Amino acid sequence: MTSNKKKELFYEIYNENCDSIMRLCYMYLKDNELAQDATQETFLKAYRKLNSFKALSSYNTWLTSIAINTCKNIIRNSKHKQTEISLSDVEHHVSYTNTDSDKMLSVSKAVSVIPQEFKEVILLKYYRDLPIKDISKILKIPQTTVNYRLLKAKSLLKDILKEDFFDE
Repeated sequence: MTSNKKKELFYEIYNENCDSIMRLCYMYLKDNELAQDATQETFLKAYRKLNSFKALSSYNTWLTSIAINTCKNIIRNSKHKQTEISLSDVEHHVSYTNTDSDKMLSVSKAVSVIPQEFKEVILLKYYRDLPIKDISKILKIPQTTVNYRLLKAKSLLKDILKEDFFDE
């Protein structure tokens, strides 16, 4: 691939995916600066590896995989602590309509406190809107494990959010 073609393709991929990758990194890391760093690192890695992209998946899935691994490395390397998510941060990074902001904040906080393996599948399925088979490829786990983790994550979230959303 020529240098100009590579740049053109990269800019197209970047423009189509930058906002959603940033939202994913923010929801994963819960820190604006770390999310910006992770997003930048994701696209740097993607640019460097663009010539070796084999088209076994979509660019979206490929970038998501790079972003998840980048976020995992940031958490591992920085001993990143779990932090509360503020309402203004949620409004800035998560687009939603016709949703009560208090409930959106409750859901975001609940997602932030569940174990990492369950948080990953929730973020990929509901924030990135990826199919199970793509989540399986990204996380390098069987589809049945993805389905189990989704069910378990929903159960955990239901328990956490019971007071906010469900009448007893």
